[in-house]
Amino acid sequence: MALIYGNSGNSANSNVIPGNSNSPITGENPCSCTTSDDFRNYLLTLQSQRVRITTSSEEFSGILLAIKSDYIVLAENQGSLVLIPISKIRTVAEI
Repeated sequence: MALIYGNSGNSANSNVIPGNSNSPITGENPCSCTTSDDFRNYLLTLQSQRVRITTSSEEFSGILLAIKSDYIVLAENQGSLVLIPISKIRTVAEI
């Protein structure tokens, strides 16, 4: 399952949601995210799962431990905890 965040939807299955530049674009497995709350709820469905998170500058993978109001907590494979602002997330993929 993947959700792409941003303005890069070239797939015929992509669906641009009106709003700011961080509006979700859904790909192969659509998320019905139309608001930031919808995206946060989507992230909640992935809690305790192994995920790959991409921001504009880095990629992280590990277990999604917590979803807070404006950031997520990811436990990387090496045991490090990473706090990632939800507003900076570009892609989320379950692995």
